[in-house]
Amino acid sequence: MNTNMDTFSVTDLRHKTKEVLKNAANHKVVYLLRHAKTEAALVDIAYLQALQEAYEDYLDILEYDATIGLKRIPLTQHKNRLKKQR
Repeated sequence: MNTNMDTFSVTDLRHKTKEVLKNAANHKVVYLLRHAKTEAALVDIAYLQALQEAYEDYLDILEYDATIGLKRIPLTQHKNRLKKQR
């Protein structure tokens, strides 16, 4: 939800860059408006990195969940199959 404290116009970004960046660091995200419409979001870099790490963890969990039910075949059985194919 946008509030006055985390919403800035593109003109604000141009003229008050320091203030906008400071707010992004304090609030994690600030929204940029152009013609009274939200056009973009400016995200604190530490927050972005945390989001990326959380997303990677989520993808790892999905991959684990997808592979946990797979039938396991011993390595020796794989080697025997390769020998037969040759």
